[in-house]
Amino acid sequence: MNRASACIILGSSTLVVSTAASAYMGPALGLGVVGTVLAILAVSLLSLVAFVVLPVRRMIRKSKQKPASDDSNIKR
Repeated sequence: MNRASACIILGSSTLVVSTAASAYMGPALGLGVVGTVLAILAVSLLSLVAFVVLPVRRMIRKSKQKPASDDSNIKR
């Protein structure tokens, strides 16, 4: 038996045999989880918006710019 399969067997047996923890988890833990999930969702949404909106804004700005005039044909 190689080391990886031994770790898998040991880890799965630990999950099966383990009992419930008798620990108090107060409301702060729940608020922390909710805050973390909301932050992850906000970051995901903002990154998606930035990924879509910024290239569109660049295209709009470039289309509004005047074409550069060619001054090489001016006789002085």
